[in-house]
Amino acid sequence: MLGQAEMIMKLRHLFLPLSLLLLSQAKGVQLSEGQSGHIARIVGRILSQDHLRQEKFDDELSKVSLQNYLDALDPRRRIFLNIDVEEFRGKYATLLDDLTKQGDARPAFEIFERYLSRLEERVNKVAPLLEVDHDFETDEALDLDRSEKPWPATEEEADELWRKHIKAEILQGRLDEEPPEDVKERLTKRYTWALKDWKSLEPDEILQRYLTAIGHAYDPHSDYMCPSEVEDFEINHVKLQLTGIGALLRSENGYCKIEELVPGGPAAQSKKIKPKDVIIKVAQADGEPEDVVGMRLRKVVDKIRGTKDTEVRLTIKPADGSKTKVVSLIRDVIKLEDRQASAKIIDIPRNIRMRRPPRTLAVIQLPQYYQDSARDVRKILQRLQREKVNGIVLDLRNNGGGILEKAVELTGLFFSRGPVVQVRNSRNFIKPHYDRDPQTIYDGPLVVLVNRLSASASEITAAALQDYGRAIIVGDQATHGKGTVQMMISLNHPAFRNRSGAQTQNSGNLKFTTQNFYRVNGAPTQRLGVHPDIVLPSVFDYMEIGEEHLPNSMEIDEIQPAKYPRLNRVDPYLENLKKLSDARVRQDQDFAYVREDIDRFHKFQKSQLLSLNENARIAETQQEEARIKTREQERQNRPMPKESVFLLPLAAVNEDDPLTPLPYLTALPAEMPEENAEKYKNDDKNAGTDSNNQTNEEKDEEEEGRKHDPHLREALNILSDYVEALEKAALFQKNSNLSQTFLRKESEL
Repeated sequence: MLGQAEMIMKLRHLFLPLSLLLLSQAKGVQLSEGQSGHIARIVGRILSQDHLRQEKFDDELSKVSLQNYLDALDPRRRIFLNIDVEEFRGKYATLLDDLTKQGDARPAFEIFERYLSRLEERVNKVAPLLEVDHDFETDEALDLDRSEKPWPATEEEADELWRKHIKAEILQGRLDEEPPEDVKERLTKRYTWALKDWKSLEPDEILQRYLTAIGHAYDPHSDYMCPSEVEDFEINHVKLQLTGIGALLRSENGYCKIEELVPGGPAAQSKKIKPKDVIIKVAQADGEPEDVVGMRLRKVVDKIRGTKDTEVRLTIKPADGSKTKVVSLIRDVIKLEDRQASAKIIDIPRNIRMRRPPRTLAVIQLPQYYQDSARDVRKILQRLQREKVNGIVLDLRNNGGGILEKAVELTGLFFSRGPVVQVRNSRNFIKPHYDRDPQTIYDGPLVVLVNRLSASASEITAAALQDYGRAIIVGDQATHGKGTVQMMISLNHPAFRNRSGAQTQNSGNLKFTTQNFYRVNGAPTQRLGVHPDIVLPSVFDYMEIGEEHLPNSMEIDEIQPAKYPRLNRVDPYLENLKKLSDARVRQDQDFAYVREDIDRFHKFQKSQLLSLNENARIAETQQEEARIKTREQERQNRPMPKESVFLLPLAAVNEDDPLTPLPYLTALPAEMPEENAEKYKNDDKNAGTDSNNQTNEEKDEEEEGRKHDPHLREALNILSDYVEALEKAALFQKNSNLSQTFLRKESEL
């Protein structure tokens, strides 16, 4: 409902640890009071002794930890009352450090129980508020960002906040022309199941929130992970694979609904399951089916997932209203291909007016630095060279980082030996990380595309390639600015036995900051990020989503530069490339839309208020719909770019399959209407679309699968200019050498 405001809140916390519950494999752990305290004591000890800050867990950090925990439970400050907050501050503000050292984690559960109690009070007031005859003609507004506001001082103040919140939900239903009874039913179910979901949290999940709050008192990237979170982290950020049926699930009012099917997975191959179907029972092989309606999603997923080649039987209620059926599936390994490296090839025809020869450019998209990322990009680069590309854009936008060693290895694919990054630990020991492979996999023209969400390992790659003068960096005013290195350790290790000598099983992992990293020129990326050579307009530059906006982020310092060879591939051409890009951006309609969006965001940022006046909201909605419609019409009226685009996923690289034609640069086959997809399945690399021969119906269908990405477009334009500049320089050098040879021979004669 809150749309833009929700997006802003999510972006602010994007690089804080997020739990992907749908991919969980391990079950929640029923920890005893003693076990929870033992884990807390270990975490506190490690942070005090081994964190980069080298600060003892004292009263000041105790205050910060308590505040972090309260904010983690109630970030919008509309559940707790101020008397609750003051009570906990009085009891624990300067005591959490002492209790943690003593192996006492009871505050975690006491505060959580109070939160549940207050949440239940709020939820119990939903039904009466849904029956109120709300006045939608009054001029009042809902404050969308209360993260810095005080908690409500009284029950009456809390009731007023909650009244506005529920009124906003009802108003949205009216604006969506949803029947009033449907709105009441939907909201009643939503809050009832939300409360039930909170109540079903396992002790280790509650402890995770608490100990992560302590970790965040040291820096934003130190987190405690309960066992299920550890499994999620391995799946989503390291291995990029899991064992299951290949279905993305979500919880909706107590029902487990199929959100999406993974192509090639058991669920998709069965052809008996479709998105929006509901799972109502789960059985293991010949076992009795177990009703999962109302069951927490994590527990449902635990029952569906299992060992490879084992059977799971799902009782499915189809979305089309047909008869309930039982579907038997054999579990298999599911690769998360959408998170792997992939590429696109763009064949651009000769431009007679610009006197440009035909070009073949490529884009490599790397969502994160996972375990095999360097190996996969190496394979893609080798395939792209077989396709005779003239230049490559390495797209690192939204890449939040990953494994440090893979960043070093991947960066080294673009130059010969040399340092890639330097790290400094708490003892001020500085160690350069080298690419020691003398082989350069790709030595051609290179552009690296980044934005404010490019962080950590992606900043290492961008910074090194910029310092070497190997690539042109293009994007937002700066990258995210995460210049710290984390270590992950298992708390199940025998070294962490409790005082009686016993070992707590399933104790989870601690991820904590141990080093800063620096560019090879000695400058930090911490808080500062990497500043591109060519900056493009972006709304992200005006949002508080950089490292400098995260609480307790590490300080900035600088070290001595390492010895590295300066390749100087960029500087001779950069000034002219900037001029050409600036001229295009000023005239480009999509960047005009970006500038409009920046202005709109500025206006929103000043108030952060959502009107609860129906007429005002209708006017806003109509204005927004007109704005979107105008943009869509203008874009549909544009001629299609005269280019041929081909998808090169990693699977096609591994199997040496032919390229898959795409109708448009930023369209994916999965985004296209299913009945229209066959039209583009052609192994002929020269089979592009002919924009001059398309019917209006075909253009409308194509628009559905088309996303406009002006930043990628301009990165390719810059790359094309760069290729041309290098070709001219090479031709000039060749002619110069020929002239010198001619003059020398003439002199000899």
